[in-house]
Amino acid sequence: VIFFKMRGVYLSYISCESRKKLVPRLEEHVRWYLSCPIFFESRQYVQVILPDLGEYDVLIQVKACALRRIDTKTFCDLSPNVDQFSVGFEISGTITRVGSAVQRLLVSQDVVGLLPLDTESPGCAEYCIVPEYNLVPKPQSLSHVDAAAILAPALQAYTALYHHASRLGPKTTVMVLSAASADGQIIVQLCEVLETKVIAVVTSADEATLLTKSYPSLTRIMDLSSCKSLVTSCLQETGGLGVNCIIDAGVQPSYSLSDFIIESPLLRQQLEAEGHRHGYESAPPPTLCPTKHQIISCLAAHGCWITTQPDLQLDPPNSQLLFLKGASVHFLFTPVWLLSCDEQGTVLDMLTDIMKKAESRQLRPLITRTVTLDEVCEVFPMLGTASVVMKSEKLK
Repeated sequence: VIFFKMRGVYLSYISCESRKKLVPRLEEHVRWYLSCPIFFESRQYVQVILPDLGEYDVLIQVKACALRRIDTKTFCDLSPNVDQFSVGFEISGTITRVGSAVQRLLVSQDVVGLLPLDTESPGCAEYCIVPEYNLVPKPQSLSHVDAAAILAPALQAYTALYHHASRLGPKTTVMVLSAASADGQIIVQLCEVLETKVIAVVTSADEATLLTKSYPSLTRIMDLSSCKSLVTSCLQETGGLGVNCIIDAGVQPSYSLSDFIIESPLLRQQLEAEGHRHGYESAPPPTLCPTKHQIISCLAAHGCWITTQPDLQLDPPNSQLLFLKGASVHFLFTPVWLLSCDEQGTVLDMLTDIMKKAESRQLRPLITRTVTLDEVCEVFPMLGTASVVMKSEKLK
């Protein structure tokens, strides 16, 4: 019997300067183990110490895992008593063991899939346990790194364009904010598949140059750093009608802590600590981003605003403007697909279609860097908006 360490990355709380702080740690899985034979790429059978599985669970030898910012506030809202968080939810790897009731998947099959938010088995690990209904086969011609990197941004794009804005087509226009980001470019690529007109909004001349070279079919590229009025430019481009759908990447808040006079130093310190976000947690809105009123003003009649801002608040004048346009607001929170067992079939259909489009290069992930499992704890606090993938050392 060969004892194989099953290591994974978690975010754990530590005390720092009279408050709790989350830090990434590489830890060993602590479980009851069973011994079973596993077939490795070296074509030799070895004995590996593995955790026992549920009847519908699958044990994956992780080959690649996408690293993204973690919204710990959402975790705490869903599970208030959690003291550590798993890292990595989009994985690609090889099945090493299946539960007794698993029928769709086979041992040694390459798969890709998503882990639910409440998983105790992190995807950023050597092995992880995933429910059968969150996995689909990986195309042979698609690399593990690309497969893992494409999952989250593509699922977000599918949710926005196919689920929330289902009336899109060749005669409709979509405005994509932060279009040069990894998530934004996948939305642009999916709009090209739908033959939808795209107005891409960027924050610098370099981003505008990048999109011009990469996507020559874009209807218009608007640079917020040089654009005098986003609303005026949008209405000019659409003949005064506005766009049918806007997908944001955060909005400017209506107010900040500096707008209030707080006499108590202790209260101010508590409020600042409450609003503090670490570098590897949920990203703040970009420095150059439109206001809520500007976004609503760019919408056409019966338009659709799809937002990633979890604490969005609309003042009465903005609500009135939405009402007069007959427009709607949708919140883009893709993990909800795995929080409801009623949507398992829909998730599998979307993941299967994402893999087909990725294999045909209609969808292409933007990968900034690949790291090993041992490097994750060092890189994770500096993720920013970069697209980083954890790659197994055994994967060539």
